[in-house]
Amino acid sequence: MTEINYEQGIIEELPQIPYVVDQVDDALKWAKETLSEGDYNKLLKVAYDVTKFVKSISEPNFFKTHLVVASILSNIPDATTNERFKRFDTASKATENAYNLLNIDPNEIEKHGCFKTTLLHLVPLAKENEDLFAISLIGIKHDLKEIVAGMEVAGVKTPITAPDYITILGYALIMANIRMSNLKLLDRTHTIYNEVLILLNSLQY
Repeated sequence: MTEINYEQGIIEELPQIPYVVDQVDDALKWAKETLSEGDYNKLLKVAYDVTKFVKSISEPNFFKTHLVVASILSNIPDATTNERFKRFDTASKATENAYNLLNIDPNEIEKHGCFKTTLLHLVPLAKENEDLFAISLIGIKHDLKEIVAGMEVAGVKTPITAPDYITILGYALIMANIRMSNLKLLDRTHTIYNEVLILLNSLQY
């Protein structure tokens, strides 16, 4: 199977409106200049799925550009305080607000731990902005897909590293708590949620 050119794929999924393409392209360039090659390549795979998701929920004449841009820039610490962010600023502060909602305060992670903090972040996010909650689930899905891919390469049926075990158990806890929260989610969000569950259930841990 031919490897997808994710940079090209992201741009091709966008409506060919100069403003939209330029905004996403600029966000990708910033990420590429900031992140390691490995982190950037992982970001591209997530961003490709996020772009397809945003395309599916956008109105014909209004593409939700801020969701794609915020998702890409969420990998850059304190991006909104950088002079370069002015390129993405709007009167509505849509991109800045989405960026802030997607990101988790590092101080909270230090206080509560990564997975508990993520859970405390995701449930309120689902109630406040379901689209961003779905985008966060896409990120979790790709974390799990990366573990599955590593297992396939190694030819094993169980996670091969301690961090992988921790990641899987942490996400299993998060998904169980999300289920118990009885969130009323749209079908499109449920689809992504179920994809995460399927990946978790495929892992023997």
